[in-house]
Amino acid sequence: MRLLTLATVFTALATSAFAQSDADLVKQGEYIARAADCTACHTAPVDGKPFSGGYKISSPMGPIIATNITPSRDYGIGTWSEDEFAKAIRQGVTPDGTHLYPAMPYPSYAKMTDADVKALYTYLMQGVDPVDAAPAEKTDLPFPFNQRALMIGWNMLFSPKPGWTAPDGLSDQEARGAYLVDALEHCSTCHTPRGLMMNEKQSDYLGGGSLGSWRAPNITPDKATGIGDWSNEDIVAYLKNGFAKGHGSAAGPMAEAVEHSLSKLQEDDLEAIAAYLKKVPAVQSAIDVAASPAVQEVPITSYETADWQGNPDHADALADHSTTDGAKLYNSACAACHGVDGQGAPDGHFPSLSKSAPVTSKDPSNLVMTIAEGISRHDATGYSVMPNFRNDLDDGQIAALANYVQTNFGGTDPKLDKAAVDTIRSGGEVPWIVKNAAWMTWAGIIIAVIVILGLIGVFRRARRRQV
Repeated sequence: MRLLTLATVFTALATSAFAQSDADLVKQGEYIARAADCTACHTAPVDGKPFSGGYKISSPMGPIIATNITPSRDYGIGTWSEDEFAKAIRQGVTPDGTHLYPAMPYPSYAKMTDADVKALYTYLMQGVDPVDAAPAEKTDLPFPFNQRALMIGWNMLFSPKPGWTAPDGLSDQEARGAYLVDALEHCSTCHTPRGLMMNEKQSDYLGGGSLGSWRAPNITPDKATGIGDWSNEDIVAYLKNGFAKGHGSAAGPMAEAVEHSLSKLQEDDLEAIAAYLKKVPAVQSAIDVAASPAVQEVPITSYETADWQGNPDHADALADHSTTDGAKLYNSACAACHGVDGQGAPDGHFPSLSKSAPVTSKDPSNLVMTIAEGISRHDATGYSVMPNFRNDLDDGQIAALANYVQTNFGGTDPKLDKAAVDTIRSGGEVPWIVKNAAWMTWAGIIIAVIVILGLIGVFRRARRRQV
């Protein structure tokens, strides 16, 4: 009886320790999921259940629909083993052999440690409620991008082998920052420019890249075109709050990264990211920041009766919906917050436009999209919002307003017109590979057929000689 009692005690202790271990893994995995920004893509923006998929990821090839990654056995990943899960997120291949598109950033997740992969798997399987439903839409790209087998060749050329090794010469803090930047937060997916095959150009690592309608700016320590004049505290504040005084405010995809991931990281991890970003090689990126703008005194005599301190709600301010006078549009819709001179509020709550990267950049994409879509994000300070103008201004008016703002406060002259704004809002310039992929694929098929037929002919002639 005594032996039975001892055995029962030991079994209970072992069970308790195992449960505690699993609980710790779930907690660690929840943090990994947050750092990897899984929620942003795998949760639909309107009434979406966590990790149930349905979010539409814009890509030059067409929209890619995020899948259900809850532990649902019928619609999610509930039947996947840990090894199968690891292969999917590190190599982009699901258990049934389907090749994922790198919109799911497996080239970055390939660098995740085994421990973090295990923790993430445990969290998704044990800490997330299953959602037994498929997303309303499925990814349906045009030919040839709907041929997922093409990813085999792309992966051989551009996807790294699984495993993590910190770059040489880094402190422990910087090495942690490198892991967060390169693996979990997958910063290079957006902030590194792409080559002809939509591969990351490692020679310009973190030097800024196009996201279609938006642009991810240079985040290397280059002083002229990157974040070389940002302090570590500025970087931490931006990542945590979506705003750094004198530098700008996060909008678009970056606002989503701040809301779902960066604002929820531990302070020491944010400091590690800042330390590493100040350490990476500086890259010159002429498109990101123009020559230092001269702040101008803007003449407003025609509109001096406007209520500059009034309600920033612009709905009633834009009485003349037909005007393309940039000054009138600015003073009616923007000056109440950013000031007639574009210098914003003294406390930086309404940022200075002459110090805002979207305004000083030679690429007007982010300014156009911020005017059209506004800013809406939850960050460590609460809820930050800037009204959008997509229903109040047409593309010609947005062009006029952006031209006025960049000319007067940014020191650039983008010369935007309605067509240029339409291109930006529609996804930007079409990449070379998208323009040429169809004929290249058919050409490749024809060449392969010719080669095969030629080899068959050679083989037959050789057989005749033998006979």
